[in-house]
Amino acid sequence: MNRKKMALIAAMVLMAVALAACNDSKAESGDDVMAEPIIVELSLTPESIKAGEKVLIEAKVTQAGSPVEDANAVEFEVTLEGGGVQAKVPVKHDQGGVYKMEKTFDEAGTYRIVSHVTARGQHSMPLKELKVAE
Repeated sequence: MNRKKMALIAAMVLMAVALAACNDSKAESGDDVMAEPIIVELSLTPESIKAGEKVLIEAKVTQAGSPVEDANAVEFEVTLEGGGVQAKVPVKHDQGGVYKMEKTFDEAGTYRIVSHVTARGQHSMPLKELKVAE
């Protein structure tokens, strides 16, 4: 019985030492920013348009309050409700963590716009709807 207790205590001590080592290495490496989620604010300007008009689609990407200017990939997926038109368009960085493009919508309807942002080991997909009137 004493051997079992000693083995259990030894295992608990080893686990405590291993956890302490993990916590110390994280604190030393400065990876706290990497633990913060990326935040993607998707916006449409204007929020509703008529067919044939342009809309500005922007994704502002931040992490821990700072702009993310080095995203691995940013795409805007545009889908017409009820099927039909669907496209994924790669977007380049403009400035200050903002990725943007202008698009003209020739067909009336409701469009779903999803920004696919991959940055710093994370992926975010916010969604907006755009109503295009005739």
